[in-house]
Amino acid sequence: MKLLYVLPFLVVIALLSGLFSLQKALSEPQRPHLHQDLKNAELPMGFNDLFAGSGDCQLCHDAQVNAQGDFIGIVSDWRSSMMAHSSKDPFWRAKVSHETLVNPQHAELLENVCTRCHAPVGHFNAHFNGQEFYSIAEMDLDPLAKDGVNCTVCHQITPESLGNYSGELEIGTEKKIWGPHEAPFTNPMINHTGYTPTFSPHIQDARICASCHSLMTPTIDYSGNLTGTDFPEQAIYHEWLNSDFSVNEVTCQKCHMPSIEDTVKISSMPPWLDGRSPFAQHQLAGANVFMLKLMKENMEELGITATEWQMDSTINRARRMLQQAALSMQLNEVARTPDTLFLEMILTNHAGHKFPAGYPSRRAFIELLVMNEYDTLFHSGKMDGDYNIIGEDEGFEVHHETIQTPDQVQIYEMVMGDVNLEPTTVLAYAFQHLKDNRIPPSGFKSSHFTWDTVAVTGQAMYDPDFNFESGIEGSGSDRVLFHVPLNGNNDALEVIARVHYQTVSGRWLEDMLDYSSDEIDAFKMMYEVADKTPVLVAEADLTSTSTDIRLWQEELFSVHPNPGPGRFNVQSENPLTAINVYDQSGRLNQTIHNFASPSVSQNMSIRIDGSNGVYYLEMLDDQQNRRTTKIILNK
Repeated sequence: MKLLYVLPFLVVIALLSGLFSLQKALSEPQRPHLHQDLKNAELPMGFNDLFAGSGDCQLCHDAQVNAQGDFIGIVSDWRSSMMAHSSKDPFWRAKVSHETLVNPQHAELLENVCTRCHAPVGHFNAHFNGQEFYSIAEMDLDPLAKDGVNCTVCHQITPESLGNYSGELEIGTEKKIWGPHEAPFTNPMINHTGYTPTFSPHIQDARICASCHSLMTPTIDYSGNLTGTDFPEQAIYHEWLNSDFSVNEVTCQKCHMPSIEDTVKISSMPPWLDGRSPFAQHQLAGANVFMLKLMKENMEELGITATEWQMDSTINRARRMLQQAALSMQLNEVARTPDTLFLEMILTNHAGHKFPAGYPSRRAFIELLVMNEYDTLFHSGKMDGDYNIIGEDEGFEVHHETIQTPDQVQIYEMVMGDVNLEPTTVLAYAFQHLKDNRIPPSGFKSSHFTWDTVAVTGQAMYDPDFNFESGIEGSGSDRVLFHVPLNGNNDALEVIARVHYQTVSGRWLEDMLDYSSDEIDAFKMMYEVADKTPVLVAEADLTSTSTDIRLWQEELFSVHPNPGPGRFNVQSENPLTAINVYDQSGRLNQTIHNFASPSVSQNMSIRIDGSNGVYYLEMLDDQQNRRTTKIILNK
């Protein structure tokens, strides 16, 4: 009998809830109709012992809008990211195949290590059920395993797991979904999925990202033996620790999951749920424009569930990250003589880690062109039709303080060395960094406890302008000097400087593409027809003008004795306002000014401080003329 009384009450409640929901829906900003077109491919659904498919999360967590009514669905933003595609990334799959072909006796170990971060849904569930190794073949048979780094991976990493690196995650076994907001409404998620939303501040800790983005891999020698040592393949989190970003608590999430202060309903169920603020957008944009574009062009073959519109959104976010938040360039003319144009370029890293960051195939390089009206006089960093750098040294290009010939090019990269200290692109053979001149973040110090993992390596260690400014370490910048031969050319010159970013170059792929497997052959076909254009990160230009320096020198001023022991007599037809003294590398040695009177400034004695060698005097007169002559100091 009691049930007969309860049923009408439940009906009334349901009707009231429906009316309340309708009223709320009419009064709130509506999701764009475009969202209806974003679900043209099904996300995997279902559960294994630890994880759920992203399709189950999508049911409640893909209806978010901001205060302006713009769609910012959590799952829709995530599903076109590299994290969503981590198991489908054709370059990763080809590289794992390459590694196992080179070291077949360690294939089980290599695939097991690689699937920790690229297929964690399958990997950790298999280990939870007692498996020793997890393979790519098992991953391919499991739609959940191919769901990438999905919602229930990151949101189930336990607080105790923080500080574990190299994919050694601790996944909770109590069905808790950790989130950033206090007192979550739990019943809908519990009833639908069995997971319990639980507040914990650790979900906003940078160490969550470090779980996979500080990665130590075991080293194998050429006899196939494990050496017992590990190689830092990437250490993005540790680079961040050794930076001003860590000190100022600008975490990975703040850049890659940018928060808005709008009040946003995190879940569409129940319909009367209050909004929360701030809201972290799940865009997860990085810098891998090339691979995102390649995957967009091969969506059906790769099983990509995102739409072309979503892929374009993530590609554009990655491009903006590179062009607006990664690096700035300053290009200056230091001096000009009949023989040489002296330029300086200052690149400053604005990221919270090295630039470029991540997998060792990634690199950035400088292209510098100097042209007159008729011809290109100098071109460093020139590329061929496949966007390989012309003149790049065999093995690898060393770091340059000064670039004086077109075949020298500044390439910012990490080069892996094997046990014989020879360059290698086989990660299992990687034993030691041979070069790491990737530009550090601001505040980066050699005295920091992370230095053994993130050290600058190679010639950049001895460059006084690499991560140093005025002798102080931690600038997060590099100053590169260019000495462009002019051979008496007196034309007006146009100088164009560019910094390009490459995910991978054809040269880096040569060893892998010498092997054949289904995965390697599939990637090769995609790569050969892909748009390999590097991303233009920064660009600057200037115009260098010069009058007849020889005539000006002969008629307007003289310097003697030349060579001289340190003190030189300068005679000038026009009063001088300043004299800049540059050494042979183009660095400013000293500035002489504050002359006693105009008459003195036309006939004066100056002293040059420094060691023996060639110096350049840049004369600035009261008519704003700027002229340069060469002297030789011989004490």
